[in-house]
Formats: sequence, structure tokens, C-alpha cells
Amino acid sequence: MKELVRLEGITKAYGDHVIIPPLSLSIHDGEFLTLLGPSGCGKTTLLRMLAGLDTPTKGKIILDGQDITNLPPYKRDVNMVFQNYALFPHMTAEENIGFGLRMKGVGKEEAAKRTQKLLKLIRLEDLRSRYPSQMSGGQQQRVALARAIVIRPQVLLMDEPTSALDPEMVGEVLEIMKELAQDGMTMVVVTHEMGFAREVGTKVLFMDGGNIVEENTPQEFFTNPQSPRLQEFLSKVL
Repeated sequence: MKELVRLEGITKAYGDHVIIPPLSLSIHDGEFLTLLGPSGCGKTTLLRMLAGLDTPTKGKIILDGQDITNLPPYKRDVNMVFQNYALFPHMTAEENIGFGLRMKGVGKEEAAKRTQKLLKLIRLEDLRSRYPSQMSGGQQQRVALARAIVIRPQVLLMDEPTSALDPEMVGEVLEIMKELAQDGMTMVVVTHEMGFAREVGTKVLFMDGGNIVEENTPQEFFTNPQSPRLQEFLSKVL
């Protein structure tokens, strides 16, 4: 598997407050990387730097051989799904999904074809004309997922995509994510869904205090944690 993303000694600090000390990481093409860790450990900051929403204080972010450290979000082949859906309220499900294609200048016919395909994937063909206010949380998050992947980014980032959902809606969003993983999309997901991380992830990474404490295959990560800090964390959440 080829290396798709490389973080070279990236740090993030606000004045004297260091959120992420020097951190290096490789993400490979087709990998499903799950980020776990306590609140405030730097997981979301790491995602935001990958997405271009935050700039590292030091270090480099390389995507497919290109230095993207200072590129704005719209110039990166990366897309992000947030925990609060962030849909456009004045657009229908169909229009929300197709928005990124219009921004990239994709032709009308091709855009319509790709939007229909995504509506089918997220099983919302019947709700294509509904506005976000007319959809459940689970349906809105599925639309947000479709909007992120319709432009076929090289890397899909997700920040707690199920945390704002009712328990019965979590399953429908995780199901779509599982299908994307099976299709080989490269994904980095911050989640608190341990069962999902264990079942779907190809690699699980545990952060604490901005540092990567441990990374391993899901099997080894959950059944044979090495560091005392991870053992303590898992004992509280499993």
C-alpha cells in the first residue's frame, strides 16, 4: 500500500499553549484510520490541520507527494464531515450533495449522474427534494457524508460523525461508512464508537496530550494494549 499522507513533525500551539507537540504520521492509500483518545487530546485539531481549517505552527503535511501545508481547504483533495452535519438549510438533499460538484465546475449531466448515485448509496432517493429541517439527524448526516464523497476526495476526514445522533440513527450512518471502507476509500475518523473502530478500522491510533501514544491493528489494539495510559482508557470505555 502506498503512502498517501505524511505528517512531518507538525506542531500546533497558541502562544505558550501547545496542543500538539511534534507529531509524525503516515497514512496509506485505502487505509481506514480511527483516532481515539480523551476529550481535548488533539484529535480534532489534527483533523482540522489535515483539512486546511487550521495551519500547523511548524512541520509539513504532504499529500500524494505534494506539500499542502499552506494550501486553503478548497485546493486540497481532502474533505471533512463534521459532527453537526453543517448542511446548507436553504438547499434540498439533492442540491446539498451536488454543491461541491458545481463549485468544481463539473458539467450538469455528470453532476446529476453522480448525485443520483450517491442518493442511492445513502438510501435517500425518496427524500431528494427535502430540506435539512425536514429530515432526521441520521438522514442529514448521510447527506453530509454524500456531499463530502461526491467530489471523490483522496482522503475523507470525519469528526465524531455519529455523536449528535440518537442511538437508533447511529447504525444507519455507520453502515454507510462501512460500505465506503469496503470500497477502499482512505478515511481518518475521530470516533467514540469502539465497536465500529474494532470492526471496520484497518489501524487504530490512541492520542493523549497531543501525542500518539499507541497505534496498532484493531485486534492488537483492543486485546493487547501496551501502554498503561491506553490500558486505563480502555478499562473506562469498554
